[in-house]
Amino acid sequence: MRFVLISLLFNVYWFSAAIGPPSLQWLMGAMLLAAIAYDRTVIAGILTLAPVGIIGDSVMLYTQWLAVDTSSLIMPSWLILLWLGFCAFAWLMRELVLARPIWLITCIGSVGGASSYLAGERLGALSFPQSFWITGVVLLGVWAIYSVLFVVLMRWLQHKVEARMAATRGQQ
Repeated sequence: MRFVLISLLFNVYWFSAAIGPPSLQWLMGAMLLAAIAYDRTVIAGILTLAPVGIIGDSVMLYTQWLAVDTSSLIMPSWLILLWLGFCAFAWLMRELVLARPIWLITCIGSVGGASSYLAGERLGALSFPQSFWITGVVLLGVWAIYSVLFVVLMRWLQHKVEARMAATRGQQ
């Protein structure tokens, strides 16, 4: 049930970014704060995972594989918020993710991640300066890399969180 509820909430979050920039950024901010209030370790998950996507998408924007309407130097705030929210979602789902083989998570992540950009393009949130199909293949590869990095970083951070919790229990 937890997986279904968190997934539904993330879909609301994603649609807020895809169809609402910038008018629904307040909702994205409120949902992000709610995730942090629900589980304070979400902050560590965001700080660890989000740079992967923000840097990766910045490179994709700079090299013109992706295009968005923005006056910002790197990427629009709605896309940064989307990455923060996705990383909060991924961190909240870490038990489910880390219990699966990395090849499966990489396959699901690459198809799901690439599909979200394709859907975002269809909804007008972004565009593809290059060919639609070639961009789709590039996105599959990028999301395969993101997925592997996310799993590796989540395992590392989960270990650190567990060690910190054990140390805290030992001090009591």
